[in-house]
This record gives sequence, C-alpha cells and structure tokens, in this order.
Amino acid sequence: MILARLRRLLSSEQDSGIKQSEVDARLACAALLLEVSRSDGSQSPEEKAAIWHLLEEGFSLSERELRLLFDQALEVSEEASDLFAFTSVAKKNLSQAQKIALIQGLWRVAYADGDLDPQEEGVIRKVADLLYVSHGDYIQAKLAAQPAQ
Repeated sequence: MILARLRRLLSSEQDSGIKQSEVDARLACAALLLEVSRSDGSQSPEEKAAIWHLLEEGFSLSERELRLLFDQALEVSEEASDLFAFTSVAKKNLSQAQKIALIQGLWRVAYADGDLDPQEEGVIRKVADLLYVSHGDYIQAKLAAQPAQ
C-alpha cells in the first residue's frame, strides 16, 4: 500500500523532533504537486521549479531534505494509481487554511509553464473535492495563483 511505503521511505530520514503525521503530510503535498505537473503528459522545467519553490517556501527544509522529499514524492507519485492515498493523508493532517494553501500551490504549478491544461484543472478540482475545499475557496485559490497579466 502507498501509505505504508510513504512511512517506510521517510522513517530513516525523519528527525526525532518531527511527528510522523507532519512528515506524511509533507510527502503527500509534494506528491500532489507532482501529480498536477504530470497530469498533462509532460513536466516542464518551469513546473519543476515551481514545485521546488513551493516545497522550499512551505516546509523550511535544507537543500538535502528538499531533494530527498522531491525524489521520494516523485517515486510514490509514479507508483500511485489514484489521488486518494495522498489526499487522505492531507485531509487528516492539514488545517482548512493549509488545504486551501495547497490548492493555491497546485494552481501555481499548473500555471507555471504558461499553459493551463484541462487535465491539470481536473486534477486540482478532484483534489479540492477530496479535501472538502469549498468551490468558493477553490476559485479564490485559482485567482490568487494566476500570473499577473
């Protein structure tokens, strides 16, 4: 199961001062960001850079920890058959404000390459629904993430 694999991947790298639920939530968020970037069949350098920036900004990790998180998220994302393993962890461990911030981050990744693909939008809508983010918050997150014209 993906959740067991998530825990096993991170157990050797986990700092003793960080709760397992926080580590799980970080990996779930990183995997969801990657899912959006891969949903249109390609992952641009701009999308990868946006993901890296969001992880760096959101989790205050060292360069080594960021690389490990990114690599592990890529691995579990490639093996996942659906979004549920990631959204169930996020739903359980994130506050409502953090869930909305995650949705905004997903939009930032989708906009990063300058081309919002319908498949990217579909993944974000599905994640928002699974996290019980209201339609109003979903739209506000989208508007906040849109690049300045």
